[in-house]
Amino acid sequence: MSQQLRQLKGRIRSIEGTWKITRAMEMVAMSKFKALETPLDMTRAYFAKLESIALNLIRVQEGIATHPFLRKNTANGPLGLLVVGSEAGLCGIYNDHLFKAADDFLDGHRGRDIKVYTLGRKAVTHYRKAGLAPVRAFPGFHGRLKADFHAPIYRFLEEEFLQGRISELHVAYTIFENAMKHHPVVRKLVSIDVPPGGETNFIIESGNQGIGSDVLPMYVSNRLRLMLMESFTSEHSARMVAMKAAKDNAKELMGDLVLMRNKMRQAMITKEVIEIISSAEALKG
Repeated sequence: MSQQLRQLKGRIRSIEGTWKITRAMEMVAMSKFKALETPLDMTRAYFAKLESIALNLIRVQEGIATHPFLRKNTANGPLGLLVVGSEAGLCGIYNDHLFKAADDFLDGHRGRDIKVYTLGRKAVTHYRKAGLAPVRAFPGFHGRLKADFHAPIYRFLEEEFLQGRISELHVAYTIFENAMKHHPVVRKLVSIDVPPGGETNFIIESGNQGIGSDVLPMYVSNRLRLMLMESFTSEHSARMVAMKAAKDNAKELMGDLVLMRNKMRQAMITKEVIEIISSAEALKG
């Protein structure tokens, strides 16, 4: 009995350590998540206005249709897919859902030449295990995001597209909705699809016909930045939720083990009391 009690105490100490670690990791993830929430909202608002300007500019400016970002008839060219995974683990099924969406996209385009680019260590590991080595593996940012953190990634992918090594670029990332809800998607980044209609109530001044060449790269660059921020916010949210669940499970298990320990102690004390009483009664007899 005493051996079992010592083992039980050891398990309680071990789970208590796990509870402390998961609580600390939850607080770190919550801090990173809170730090990204407001910048994400601001980026969304900025991009929405930029997108409106860029798409309306495409509709009214003559000659912009020849810009490389608007080229069509790319059905037989090689595809590019950037998969935005996480740099670290312990974020539940966040990566699993993302990789399923990306793999479904790849399965839907079998027979075409597809070049995979990855962001984050988990995406690299996933595709190397699947026998599909990424063309370029970008390291994660560990939550350290500068204003132009996406610039090196954008410049590389832009060159890939402009040099004709890929005819389309798609991005597999996770859209953030709230702390408990986010979902993975695969969206095309370039070439740009322009929906019909929209407002065209502005005029471009004479001599500014090259403005489209400046706005379109800005539009694509900021769209990529928004996609990455959506993913990073979703990742920290998923990690925060996963660590909270692990912390709560550890606390519940620790409570059950403490109760078991107390019952075992009570049984030992009761046994000792019975032995003492029995010994006393034997001496009387």
